[in-house]
Amino acid sequence: MNVQAHKIATRLCRGFMMISFLFLAMGGLAQSASDAGDKPPDQPSLSLSPAVVPAKGGFGQSIAQTLTLTNHTAMELAFDMTAEDVIVQDGKRTYVPAGEVPGSIASTASFSSKIVLVKPYSAATVEARFTIPQGSSLRAVVAIFRGVNKIPTGEGAVSMTASLGTLVTFTMSDKFDVASDALQVAPQSESSNATFSQWLTNTGSEPIVPGGVVAVLSESGKLVSKAEIVPQRLLPGEKLEFKAECPSQLEPGKYRVLASYKFEGQTVTKAGEFQVQ
Repeated sequence: MNVQAHKIATRLCRGFMMISFLFLAMGGLAQSASDAGDKPPDQPSLSLSPAVVPAKGGFGQSIAQTLTLTNHTAMELAFDMTAEDVIVQDGKRTYVPAGEVPGSIASTASFSSKIVLVKPYSAATVEARFTIPQGSSLRAVVAIFRGVNKIPTGEGAVSMTASLGTLVTFTMSDKFDVASDALQVAPQSESSNATFSQWLTNTGSEPIVPGGVVAVLSESGKLVSKAEIVPQRLLPGEKLEFKAECPSQLEPGKYRVLASYKFEGQTVTKAGEFQVQ
């Protein structure tokens, strides 16, 4: 995979919020998919919807998904459609061309159009279809709109291409599990509140999206504060750091903190202690 494709990939699968998902080499601003069809943005941009497609099924089954790319630029743009498998190595995602790993989902990809032309300030749709090979351990694939046009980035600057992708995940069973490192507390200061962090590893065989809340209790057990743990998508074997910030300054004293994560009907709670001087 070339450098540009790696840049696409590293930005691809981190988005869990329902927003447009994009990689823009032209320096334009990200544009929410919900804004498609509104007046053109002040800055040129591209958007792709949906960003993530969570699918459930069985081996040998197929999934079809319509992808919509909106062009908020004054140029007609062309894209080649392709797919890459998403694998996890040493806790991190890696993207490989179709057919390079056993059980490749990307190698089953078919698109209603192999080349997509998108006129200025308009949108184009493509249907992508994937089939899960029997016995495959893979659980994610990326459908990529790989830019063909050279886009000027400014007077005298090097022209670049723009590429975007949608992550498609597959849940094939109910084998969900997570392992956690120790809960860490960064103490508050005069300019910042206390922050809480914890690394989670997906030790199951299916994708999960843990999220939850951190509760801060006084030494007597009274709830003093709480903060949201923003959900993040974890593929099998993937490891990510989850963070939350206390919304206010705490009075001096000893505290207990509880971090509760919810995913696929399960709840996992981890505890820690800290002191504010």
